[in-house]
Amino acid sequence: MAVLTSDGATLRSFADSVLRAAEETLEEVMPVTLAVIGGVLAEAEPGSVALQDADDGPPLLWATFAGRRMVFRYNTMTAMIELRDGTAEGYPLRLFGHRSLQMDVVNFFGSLRREGRI
Repeated sequence: MAVLTSDGATLRSFADSVLRAAEETLEEVMPVTLAVIGGVLAEAEPGSVALQDADDGPPLLWATFAGRRMVFRYNTMTAMIELRDGTAEGYPLRLFGHRSLQMDVVNFFGSLRREGRI
């Protein structure tokens, strides 16, 4: 079950759990985690950010973008944040990792905003 708190507190909790889980790859994971958190903070619908406990690692981060409910999950095996559309199962829609370019992250979150205007 998702627990709804303030968006800032929820994002801080997600970032903290990801960074604790990424202890061995912290230098690679920290920049992308901060970029994803910033994208969610800037583009998610206010009040839509929530955490859900996960059995196998850090909690899942749910947020709504332009009416689409999406979930972020940190995969400890790949050291990447996975994004899925509407479900925590199945193949990720997008992967965010240490090889993600800064502009790719910016463009991705910006595209979510533009989808809401169409």
